[in-house]
Parts: sequence; C-alpha cells; structure tokens
Amino acid sequence: MNRTATLLISILLLLSECKFEFNKGKNSFQYYVDSQTGNDRFSGTSPAKAWKTLQRISQQKLNSGDQIYLSGNSHFSGSLKLVNIEGTKELPVVISSYGQGKAIIESGDSVAINARDCKYFKIKNIRVSGSGRLKGNTANGIELVNCSFSEIDSVTASGFLYSGIKITGGSDIRITHSIAFDNGFCGINVESDAKEQGSDGSAYKTMKRLYVGYCIAGNNPGCPAIKDNHSGNGILIGGVTNGLIEYCEAMNNGWDMPREGNGPVGIWAYMSDSIIIQHCYSHHNKTSPKGKDGGGFDFDGGMRYSVMQYNLSAFNEGAGYGIFQYAGAGGWNNNIARYNISYNDGSKNGQCGILVWCDPAAVPMTGFHAYNNTIVNNFRYGINFEPGAYKGFLFENNIIQVTVATDKFIGGNFSLAAFDKNLYWCEYNAIRRLPQLKVVLDKDALNADPKMELPASDSLLTENPLYTPGLTYFNLLNGSACINAGKRITDNGGYDFWKNSLLQETDPNIGAWQGNYK
Repeated sequence: MNRTATLLISILLLLSECKFEFNKGKNSFQYYVDSQTGNDRFSGTSPAKAWKTLQRISQQKLNSGDQIYLSGNSHFSGSLKLVNIEGTKELPVVISSYGQGKAIIESGDSVAINARDCKYFKIKNIRVSGSGRLKGNTANGIELVNCSFSEIDSVTASGFLYSGIKITGGSDIRITHSIAFDNGFCGINVESDAKEQGSDGSAYKTMKRLYVGYCIAGNNPGCPAIKDNHSGNGILIGGVTNGLIEYCEAMNNGWDMPREGNGPVGIWAYMSDSIIIQHCYSHHNKTSPKGKDGGGFDFDGGMRYSVMQYNLSAFNEGAGYGIFQYAGAGGWNNNIARYNISYNDGSKNGQCGILVWCDPAAVPMTGFHAYNNTIVNNFRYGINFEPGAYKGFLFENNIIQVTVATDKFIGGNFSLAAFDKNLYWCEYNAIRRLPQLKVVLDKDALNADPKMELPASDSLLTENPLYTPGLTYFNLLNGSACINAGKRITDNGGYDFWKNSLLQETDPNIGAWQGNYK
C-alpha cells in the first residue's frame, strides 16, 4: 500500500494549492445587474447603470478579470448561459452577488446556470431554484461542462429534476460551502465526459483534480425520469483522478427513487483513481421501498488506490460503508477504509456497518484494508459479505459491537478475507448474561466489552458533529480492553478520527479512538 500513501500526500498537497485568487485587472470591468431597477440599454458598469436581465450577461463578451454582480435578494427569471469564457489564474472571471443577501435565479423548467468550455471561472454567493423535480423541471441547477480551473462557492441549488450542481468533464474544479437540496438525481454530481476503459480495465479518460469541501447535500429524494438505475444520491463522483471530498454532510436522500434494484448512497465514488473521502457525515439516507443500497458511503465499481477515513455514518437504511463492484466496471483494487465510525446502519439493506458485494460477472475485487474502524450495529452484523469474488481483503484493529441477538458478527461468504486483532462484543448477550459469540476466523480475536461512550439517544447525533468542537461519543473509557491492544500498521495516516496523533512507538488501540481515556 505504499503507492497509496504516496498518492494521498500528493493529492492533498495538490488540492490545497488548487485555489484561485480574484483580483481586478486594469482592463477588467465590473458589471451590475438589477432585476428591479436595471435596464439592458445601460452600460452596466455601476449599480446606478445596472443591466436588468440574465440574457444581457450572456450577450456580453467577458474578458480576464471581469466580474458580474447580481443584486442581492433580487429574483432573476430564466437561464444564464456562458460559452468559452476564459480568465487567467491571476484574473479569473467571477459571477456573484452584491448588496444584501444572495441573488436568486429562478429558471423554471430549465437549467439556471450553464457554462461550457470555460477556464478560470468562478460562481459565488448565488441561489438557483428550479420549478421542482415533480413540477416540470427537466435540467440540472448549476452545470459546468468541460470547464477547467473553475470554482463554485457558497451557492444554494434546489428544485431540479437531475442534480443541483452538475460537473461534466474538464479538470481542476472546486466546489465549496454549497448546499444542494430537493433535487432528483443528486445533490452534487461530478463525472467524466467519457468512461472508457483501458486494457487493464481501468478508466483512462477521466476528469482530473477535484475538490469538494464543506458542502451539504440533503433531501434529494429521487428522479422520476430515471427508472433503470439509481437516483436520490447526496454527493456522487465518477471517472475522477485525484479527488478530495471532505467536511461534507449528506442526509435524508433517496427516499423517493422510482426503482426496484440498485439504489442511492449518501456520499460515494465509482470508476475513479486516487480519491480521498474524509471528515464527512452521512446519515438517515434511504432508498425506495423495494430498492437496494441507501447507505452512508461507498467505493463502488472500478475504484483504485483510494481511501475513506475519519467519516461518521449513522442511521442509514443501507450499510454504513459499501465496498461494491458491478459487472462492466474496471478493476477494483488497493483501497482503504480506516478510522471511520458506523452507528446503527443497515436498518433495511445489508444490516451491517461494512457491506462487501461483487457481481459474479464482474472483474474480481483485490486489495482492501479496513483497520481501526468502530462499528456499532443494532440490526445484525458488523461486517457482511454478499456473493462475489474478492481476494486480499484484510480487517484489522476494528471494534465490532452488535447490540441485538445474532448468531455471528460477520455474515455471508467471508472465507477469502483475513481478520486479525479485531474486538467483538455482543451487548445483547452481555445484558442477558449469555456466552459471548466466538470468532474462530480471527486467531487473535478479543471478546470483551470495548467500554465506549455511546449516545444516550439517537437524537444526539442529529446535527453534524463534525461542525462542533468535537464528537464526544465512541471514545474509549478507562479500562477498555481496546487500549494498546491493536496491531501496529505502517502508513496509517498519522492521526485518528478525532485528530489524535498516532505514535508509531506504541501499540495502537483497537477502533477509531487513539486519544486519552476517560
């Protein structure tokens, strides 16, 4: 896994530098648009001489450093369409709001903002609203096609049939501090413009360098126009190389998907290479009455050299963390899940914290390392395997606690996986003073109470704990059998879920908590 660690460092450094500063050049202009007092015959170069409509913006030739400002809290009807806008790194083209509040673009049944073949371009501090996924809208909210070095920041998108924010192709894209809700297919969706496959089964034409941070995707129920595939996702990326999703929240998505079969997930990726999903909270996601999935996070078909770390998944109808491979996808290999938490996931599908599934017709999955995760499940299993081929799957240093009657901690066909130094505990048996279940497949298994601090009620995890001073649950109490009982793992990321440093000279704890004890 050394290549994975090297790639992670490269991704983080690259994406941290992929930021755009916005300055006004000597030959640049500020244009103003006011839907109430403006006039398209004006020059547009001051609030007193503001234009009136979005169509006037589309007619203007925009140059490096030009900035378009829409009047805050004003309503603009129609669509803003931009083609071949090209700024520079020092002087990007910016579209934003001025005055009090965000400008509101009401696009009815169409797309609100469509930008094609643009470079060094930014959309900021704007709200877009469609007529509704069930009321006639047929489009995405903000749509970037084949754009590069472009950014969407502090926008709100709702009421669209497909996605609130949709990126297709291009490279070097940032989406930050944005909210997408009440859309059909997805809150935020980023995909390559082609998903061709190389000779090794991997996607070779991909979108490169993506950052999604501090975003919320909630209540995107499902798309009535899509009846042959999943819909109702929170954040979904596909065909991306070098991507980072962090400090995002996805909740209550997928409950109105019009399909029986594969379903949506809160935050997930497929056919992508070198992706990190970290410090995110995915909860209360759902699927249709007869649909599959509905989980928190997912590395799906064709994922390579990617990591899920420091995430919290809770109360999802599907598994907390999906490890999936579908027929027709490229090679799935060398992925990691570490220092994550799953709490009472799988109420409907999977009934577990981590679910492994590989279509029998798919390229077999190889190389998965799941370590120092904390799983508490109230439905059946900690980890569940559904049919399929896989090899090189290793589970180490995980806490697996089930709180209901069950005949095993790990379900399905897990004969090809290896387990080492995991702790298993059945709270149901402990309360009733029944013998603890034995796990013969794990030669160094611990059967003991992990002594974790758990929420006194589910409502205590309703608000995103990642945005608060720190999650106060799932840490270890003094006297826990998990303390210093784990196996040392090299290239372990350097810190745990709570950002406690990991010391290489001492044995780690089992589970996601590596800090001081109460």
